[in-house]
Amino acid sequence: MRFSYTQEIFYRNLQGKIAWIIPGSETAPHGSEANRRRKLKLVVLGANGRTGRLVVREALDIGDSVTAVVRSDAKRLALQHSRLRVVVGDPCDPTFLGKIIAGHDAVISTLGGRRPTKGATSVYWRSADAIVEAAWNAGIAKIAVTSSALLFPPGRLLDRVLAIIVPNVVQSAARMEQTFDNAKLDVVVARCGFLTDDKDPGYRAELGSLPFDGSSVPRLGVARFLLDAVRKPSSGLKIYGVSGPV
Repeated sequence: MRFSYTQEIFYRNLQGKIAWIIPGSETAPHGSEANRRRKLKLVVLGANGRTGRLVVREALDIGDSVTAVVRSDAKRLALQHSRLRVVVGDPCDPTFLGKIIAGHDAVISTLGGRRPTKGATSVYWRSADAIVEAAWNAGIAKIAVTSSALLFPPGRLLDRVLAIIVPNVVQSAARMEQTFDNAKLDVVVARCGFLTDDKDPGYRAELGSLPFDGSSVPRLGVARFLLDAVRKPSSGLKIYGVSGPV
């Protein structure tokens, strides 16, 4: 089934692969030889989280080199790989990040509050401040981050209710996105709804809104989207709604 959008088109083909088609260019399915030939050096923030671990694993599977940032020794990844380096530090510290991201091609962040409190969700905008300062100093322009689909205009009563219940998530994620917009870097934002542990790697993504009936998305699909996003040409801030396949 093919899904057509205004500027970019994503579709899941019959073999279950994911392709991002930009009008006038070639298709580049995730995991294809075209993508595998382009090996990247990535910094992954939130690498010990459920989505972050999948980003690390998928990146290594397609040949990338990964520097995984965790906040403490207790949160070090169990995974070991010749192209994986794990560093301990504060992802909201621009000085620390500046030393880490130098020499890399892109930064992927899956950071988010584990609880909907003001303090926990502040990691959205605090990490954004640090990433922007570090990226400018290191000369890195390509960034991909996760955000909340609650920032889209509510299409359902449930969306309105959730936005009222978790205002800190909405406010902190919005502040993060504004920080990236002001920075004039090349940033892709994945606004996601409910994250699931479904093993399906498929995803749908639409520029500026959630795909139809797209209230949830597998974490693995989000990981695939983020890795695809840092491989595609883009400029400025691009906000995508990311959901699971139909």
